[in-house]
Amino acid sequence: MKKLVILILVFSGFSLPVQPVKANVLMKWEDVTSMQIYRTSGGTRTFNENDGIEAFVIQKVIEWINTASPVKETSELVDKKTPISVLKIKMKNDDVAIVEPAYDCRVQNHTKFCTLADGDVILTRNNQKIRLKSVELFDWLLTGWKHESTKPPQDTKEMMVNDILMLLLGPEIDKAVSNYYSKYFTETTMVYPYEVEIVKVERIGGFRTFHFLITLEITPVFGAHNPVGKDRLTFEIAPTIPGQVKLKNFGHLESYDLPPHLQDLVKQKVK
Repeated sequence: MKKLVILILVFSGFSLPVQPVKANVLMKWEDVTSMQIYRTSGGTRTFNENDGIEAFVIQKVIEWINTASPVKETSELVDKKTPISVLKIKMKNDDVAIVEPAYDCRVQNHTKFCTLADGDVILTRNNQKIRLKSVELFDWLLTGWKHESTKPPQDTKEMMVNDILMLLLGPEIDKAVSNYYSKYFTETTMVYPYEVEIVKVERIGGFRTFHFLITLEITPVFGAHNPVGKDRLTFEIAPTIPGQVKLKNFGHLESYDLPPHLQDLVKQKVK
């Protein structure tokens, strides 16, 4: 455990912002099998969830959709104009969601004029259309997808320290999660190291003391990434603590429904 204290000391030099909790989940990236985008002027590209690099692109796009702001449409969302680009998102249940740039149209001298609505997109799913404000997604639909790298992300010292720390904290995380979810499910959930985000690191007692609080956000899952919820855990770490790690707080943030084929694992609804 001495290595754990050293790693905490190294990592505490890095500032990590608190991640905002999503308030409007329109879809989950875990439910996506692939995305295909094409331009009417030519060019197409496909991103598959079973490719590690392309899966990050899928996660990014779904994040933009879920954090976009709804826009009140001044008229009915009908097919006003052939879109300059179309993104098709294929779900694991074979549903397909469509995302395309939004247009604003007006009639002048009995002629309709339509122009791109800067920063707005239209999401179509289950025969329903929603207009959303997302400058990042709008820009990506126009040109950003062409520049997505096919090379693996570069590893860094900070990323390696983070991953090692998650491995060392893994047993304590698993124990805390198992204790909480055991009354809701018949089997034990899993927490993958890459499903853990460091929200905050505090040094208690002043510079170069060996007493820390670390706050994490985790996403427990069943099997191949079927999330059951999101939780926030705070651990106290110090040489004076037996085992040097102690859970200070466990807060349940969100609950997710399992797919039909996993419903037999549910004892009661997660609270």
